[in-house]
Amino acid sequence: MISTEHRHCQKNARVFKTRVESVNTLTDDLFILYLSGFPKDFASEPGMFLHLKVAPDEHPLLRRPFSIQSYNEGTAAILIREVGAGSRILHHLQPGDEVDTLGPLGTTFPKIGKDDSVLMVGGGVGVAPLIACCHDADPGSHVDFCYGVRSENEVQGVEPFIGDRGPVHIHLSSDDGSVGYQGFCTDIASNLLEERSYTKIFTCGPWIMMAKTARLAIQKEIPFFASLEVQMGCGLGACLACVYESTDGDFIRSCIDGPVVNGHDVVWERE
Repeated sequence: MISTEHRHCQKNARVFKTRVESVNTLTDDLFILYLSGFPKDFASEPGMFLHLKVAPDEHPLLRRPFSIQSYNEGTAAILIREVGAGSRILHHLQPGDEVDTLGPLGTTFPKIGKDDSVLMVGGGVGVAPLIACCHDADPGSHVDFCYGVRSENEVQGVEPFIGDRGPVHIHLSSDDGSVGYQGFCTDIASNLLEERSYTKIFTCGPWIMMAKTARLAIQKEIPFFASLEVQMGCGLGACLACVYESTDGDFIRSCIDGPVVNGHDVVWERE
């Protein structure tokens, strides 16, 4: 039977004010937001997210969910792509600005133990929770990280957070061929699966990438965990704005049943 164990950390969620330490622009639309001022007992685990109110008024009204890329000494790093009004406001915040923050929220990826060999497949800002997994991995484990980007300039700002460090081995792909393999990171993952045995597969990123990864995991019958990227309303499971269809005919609420879920429970093929 495929293991479904992963950790849930919703019970410690609360609302508080964080402060902007800095905003590091990586490309025209990609940046890292650094926040500090977290409660002393705040703790983050790989896969968890923050729900940010991006403006003090009601424009925009809804909070935005963002995975925590790293959390060290009271400062969180959040990788964000500017795609609309909310992320645009965050991109133009200044040091010292306050952000209304709800968290920590969500389920987490399983711990990577010393006997684990893990295949990670990430694309775009979906790389953020996987970076957190890399930092949390046991030094005795083995991690192959297949990371897909549009072009080389996206890698330059993010790669220092990953690095070929300890058990982590990076395999880059790019759409334009400017860095690594030209093509899809799932192609690299498919080849690695023919060369090595893995105890788990983790993924986060564009839906089509995760669906391809799911097919590989199902074919090889490997425990598979996916962090579902989706816009949310309340973040607390009440509004049902972030649901995915599950294989048992029910629905998965990404905010509280996820974002990290057993990938074998998700209906990946869409009509």
